[in-house]
Amino acid sequence: MDITYNDSDKVGCLQRAMGDLVAFSSLPAAWVGLGSDGIAKSLAQVLLSTLDLDLVYIQLAQPGGSGFTETVSSKHRPDANHCIYEAKVRLAPFLKGVALAPVTMVRDPFGPGTLRTTVTRFDLVGEHGVLVAGSQRVNFPTEKERLLLRLAANQVIMASQHQWAEQALQQSEERFRDFANAAPAMLWVTEPDGSCSFLSQGWYEFTGQGEDEGLGLGWLNAIHPSDRAAAGKHFLSANERNEAFSIEYRLRRADGVYRWIIDRGRPRLSSNGQFLGYAGNLLDITERKQSEEQMAALLAKEKQRATLLAQVANASKSINGMLSMESIARTLTEEARSMLGAHQAATSLTVSENWAQRITAVSLSDKYADYRAYSEKPDGSGIYIEVCRTNCPLRMTQKELEAHPAWKGFGKHAKDHPPMRGWLAVPLIGHGGKNLGLVQLTDKAHGEFTEEDEAILVQLAAIASAGIENAYLYEQVREQDQRKDEFLATLAHELRNPLAPIRTGLAVLELASSIDATVKTREIMERQVEHMVRLIDDLLDVSRITRGKVQLKKEPVDVGTVLETALELSRPLIEEGRHELLVSTPEEALLLDVDPVRMAQVVSNLLNNAAKYTPEGGRVELSAQRDGSEVVIQVRDNGVGLTPEALTKVFDLFNQVGKTLDRSRGGLGIGLAIVKRLVEMHNGHVTAESQGPGKGSAFVVRLPLAAMQKTGGQRVAGEQRSCSLSIPRRILVVDDNVDGAETLAMLLALSGHTVETAHTGPDALKAVQAFQPTVMFLDIDLPGMSGYEVARQLHSDSAIKGLTLVALTGWGSEDDRRQAKNIGFDHHLTKPVEIDKLHSLLIEIDASNKE
Repeated sequence: MDITYNDSDKVGCLQRAMGDLVAFSSLPAAWVGLGSDGIAKSLAQVLLSTLDLDLVYIQLAQPGGSGFTETVSSKHRPDANHCIYEAKVRLAPFLKGVALAPVTMVRDPFGPGTLRTTVTRFDLVGEHGVLVAGSQRVNFPTEKERLLLRLAANQVIMASQHQWAEQALQQSEERFRDFANAAPAMLWVTEPDGSCSFLSQGWYEFTGQGEDEGLGLGWLNAIHPSDRAAAGKHFLSANERNEAFSIEYRLRRADGVYRWIIDRGRPRLSSNGQFLGYAGNLLDITERKQSEEQMAALLAKEKQRATLLAQVANASKSINGMLSMESIARTLTEEARSMLGAHQAATSLTVSENWAQRITAVSLSDKYADYRAYSEKPDGSGIYIEVCRTNCPLRMTQKELEAHPAWKGFGKHAKDHPPMRGWLAVPLIGHGGKNLGLVQLTDKAHGEFTEEDEAILVQLAAIASAGIENAYLYEQVREQDQRKDEFLATLAHELRNPLAPIRTGLAVLELASSIDATVKTREIMERQVEHMVRLIDDLLDVSRITRGKVQLKKEPVDVGTVLETALELSRPLIEEGRHELLVSTPEEALLLDVDPVRMAQVVSNLLNNAAKYTPEGGRVELSAQRDGSEVVIQVRDNGVGLTPEALTKVFDLFNQVGKTLDRSRGGLGIGLAIVKRLVEMHNGHVTAESQGPGKGSAFVVRLPLAAMQKTGGQRVAGEQRSCSLSIPRRILVVDDNVDGAETLAMLLALSGHTVETAHTGPDALKAVQAFQPTVMFLDIDLPGMSGYEVARQLHSDSAIKGLTLVALTGWGSEDDRRQAKNIGFDHHLTKPVEIDKLHSLLIEIDASNKE
C-alpha cells in the first residue's frame, strides 16, 4: 500500500512520540543515586529541552515527610533556579486555583510574553508535589505533551519511592545497629543454615574478639571449653527444629575471666512463615548465678542447721529423761562429737572449788582409738581452768592453741594426753553461775571450729547443765528420802529402847515387895524417860531451827562456863562408855556473845557424838583457845573416824555416819545438823576433820569473841534455880489422855495440892463451876471443844475470878505460845512436863499472887 505524505508525517510523529516515551521510561536509570533535589533538577532540564518549554517549576516531597525540594528551569534565564522566589510569586495565584483550570495564562517571570501553563500532580501515592510546565505556544499542551508530562511524573514518583525505600531500609538497619550496639545485652542474628551474620558491638567489647571473628560459628570459640560442645549441640539442634531456645554457659571475657551467660534465640519468620534464622541476645547472669549458688549454699546451710537443731532437740529429749549425771555426760559427749564432726570429745565435771575435775565421759573416733583407756583426772590447772574460771566458751585454731600459755597444762600426765588439734570448749553452768564442769571438742574432721559450732555446743551444754543439776537434785532427794526412811526406822528403834525398860519397870513396881527394888526400878524408868525427852526435844529443836523459829537470847558468857555446862550434860554418856576425858580450857576469860543454853547444847551434842562413836575405853578431848578475834572450841576423839565422802555429808540432816555400828548408839542423825545451824546463827562456823576410818575425828567450832569482855557477873547456862514447895492450891487438870491427866494429878496431889481431873471441854466447864479451882492445867487438843474455846468461855464468864490458866500441849513453838497468850492463857507448858518446871511454875504463880 502506498503511503501518502500526510501519513508519513503521522508516522514520523508517532515514531518521535515513541522515542520520547522510551526516553522518559529510561529516566529512573539515570536517577540512580540522586536525591529528590537531583531528580527534580534532572527532570526540569529534560522537560525543558524535550518538550521545547519556556518554564518548568517542580515542587517534590522529600523522603520521610521532611519537606519539599523546589527547582525552576527557564529558556530565557539559565540561572532561574536561583530565582525560585520570583517564579513562585508569579505562579502563586495560578497554583491556588490549579484544580479549577487545566490551562492557565501566566506572565513569564523570566521572559517576555505570556505562558500557557499546566499542572501535573505527583500524587499516585500520597501528596508528593506538583509539576508546572509553561510554553508560549498556542497549542500547548497537546495530548502527547500531557501524556509525556504524566509519564515523567510517574517515573519521578517510582524513582523517589524506590530511593525512599532504600533510604528507609538503610536508616532501619542503622537504627537497628545503633540500638543493638547501645543495648545492655549482646544481640546477634543468624541465617537459616545456623551461621551468625550479625553480632552487636557489645559482643566484641565483652569477648575481645576481632571484627567479624565471631561470625559464622566463630562465636563458639569464646565459650568455656567445658561448655562449648554442649552449647553448640543445643543451638544446632534447635536450629534444625526452628524452635526457640535458651542456653546457659560460661563465656570468656576480654580479661580472660569466664562469666555466666544466658543465650536466648527466637526464630525469624517471613510473612509466609518461612524460617529466616534467629534473632537473639546474650545476658551476663554471673551475679544471678552467684546469688543462686549463695542461696543454694544458704539453703543447704539452713537444712544442715535445721538438722542440727533437730538433733539438739532429740538430745534434749534424751537428756531430760535421764536421772544420772554420768548418763547425761555420756550422751552430751557422744552427741556433741557426732553433730560437730570432731575426732575427740570429753565432758569433765567439777569436783572442787579450784576447778579440779574428773573426766566423766570420753568419745573418740578410730583415729584416737589408742587413747580410749586414758582416764587421768585434770587437776584444775592448765587450759581447762580458763573455761571453768571464766565460765565462758573458748574456741581456738591449732595455731592459737599452741600459742596459749596454758594449753599444755594437763597436770603430771600431760605427756600421755591425746593430741589436740584446734579446741572448742564450753562451760557447764548451773543456777547462780555455778560452774559444773565443761564439754570440749578437739580435732575437727573438716576445717576449724566455727562460731556456729560454738553456738550449737553452748545449747547442748545448757541443756546438759540443767539435766545435771536435775540429776543432782534427784540424787539428793533420793538420798534424803533414803535417810528419812532410815531416820524413821531409827526413831522407832530409839523410842522403843526406853519404852521397853519403862514397861518392864511398871511390871516390877507392881510385883516388887522390897523398897530397894522399887527405888532401883524408879531410877531406871526416870533415866529412860529422860532419854525419850531428849529425843523429842531434839526433834522439836531441828523443826524449830530449820523453820527459823528459834529466838536466841544472847548475853556475854565465858567460854569456860559453856564448857562446864556442856560437860554436865554429857558426862553420864561419857562415863557410860568408860572413856578417858581430857579437858583443856584457856587461862584467860574469853567472852562470847551467845545464847548460853544453845551454845552449851552445841558443845554437848559434839561430846555426845564423840562418846557414841568411840569404842568403849576410848579418849575424848575437849579444848578451847583463842585464835585472833575468834574462840576455837574443839572436840576430838580416837573413835571410828570418817571417810572423805562422809566428811562432806556429816552435817546433813538425818545423816547417820555410823550405820554399821550398833543402832543403839547411832542416834537420829539430827544432832550435828542442829550443831551446824546453831553455830551459824551465832555468826560462827563448824568443820569436821578425820584421817579416815578408824583414825578418829575432830569437830572444830569457831565463834567470834564478844566485842567487850566481862569477867564476872554472867549467868552460866544450865544454872539451877533453888526450888521450894509451893503453897497448897485447888488445881483442875484437863486432858483427853486419861493416863496423862491422872499421873499429873497424882504428882500434884503428892505435892500437897487438891486436884480434880476432866477429859473434855464441856466437863471442864462444869468442873470449874463445881470445884472452883485456882489453877487450871488445860490441854489445847481436846476433842470436840478445843482448849482455846474452853479458855474463851471461861474469860467471858464474869463469875469466874482468880483462875490461872496454864496451856498444857505438845505444841511448843513461839507461834503456839503467842496464840495461847492472845486467847487468855497465863502460862504455857510443853508435854511431857518436867517436875522441876512444874514446881517452878507454881512457885512463880504464888509470887505473882502475893504481889
